Amino acid sequence: MFPPSRAAPITATEFAHLRAGARVLESDARGEKVLLTPDRHIIKLFYPRRRFTSARIYPYAIRFWNNTKRLQARGIATVQCQQLRYDRQQRRHLITYPLLPGSTLRESLQEGRCGDEHLTALAAFMARLHASGILFRSIHLGNILVLEDGGFGLIDVADMTISHWRLGLSRRARNFRHLLHDRRDREILAGYGYRRFLTEYETAAGISGWRSWLLRTLIRRYAPAFSF
Repeated sequence: MFPPSRAAPITATEFAHLRAGARVLESDARGEKVLLTPDRHIIKLFYPRRRFTSARIYPYAIRFWNNTKRLQARGIATVQCQQLRYDRQQRRHLITYPLLPGSTLRESLQEGRCGDEHLTALAAFMARLHASGILFRSIHLGNILVLEDGGFGLIDVADMTISHWRLGLSRRARNFRHLLHDRRDREILAGYGYRRFLTEYETAAGISGWRSWLLRTLIRRYAPAFSF
C-alpha cells in the first residue's frame, strides 16, 4: 500500500495535539526530528533540503513510507507507518508509527550483550539484504534494531535503493564503506575483526573463488579496512 501523491495537510493545532507530552529523541539546527509520544508512537519529521535535489520531486518522507512497504514485502522487519502528513506552515513532512520494540545494535554491543554473536549475525543479515536487492546507504549500527525475538529490524530507511535483482559485487563493496561511517561502529568492528566480518559475509552470501577475489579487490578500493 503506497501513500497518496500528496500527504494530507496538518494544521499547527493538529500537530500540537499530536505531539502533546512527547519527548524529543533527536533534533538538529532545523528543529525537532524524532519525537516519542506518551502512547509509544514515533513522530518522524522531514525537513526540505536547502539545495535543489531529487528530494524536491521525491521527498524523503515518501521514500521512507514506500521503502517500509517494500521491505515488509521482502520479509525484512521495519516500522509500520500509519500517517503521512504535511505541515505547510513549517514546510515539513511527518510520518507516525508505533515504536518498534528493541534496542539498537550499537547499544547492545556497547553494553556487552552477545557481541560476537550479534556481529556474526549482522554479516549474514547484510548478505541477506544484498541478496534481496536492498542497498541501505544509511546502514550503521544505530539504524539496525535487535528485536525482542533476537532478529534484526531496520529504521531510518529513507536513503535506500531496492531492486528486483540481487546486488552486484561493486554495489556490495560500496555498502561496506557505508558501514564504516560512524567512528563508534569502526571501533566495534575493529574489535571483532574486519577480515573476520568479511569472511562471515562471504560465507553467508555464498561468495567464493573468483567472485571472492573480485569482491575483495573492490572492497580494497571502497572500504580498505575490511581487506587488511
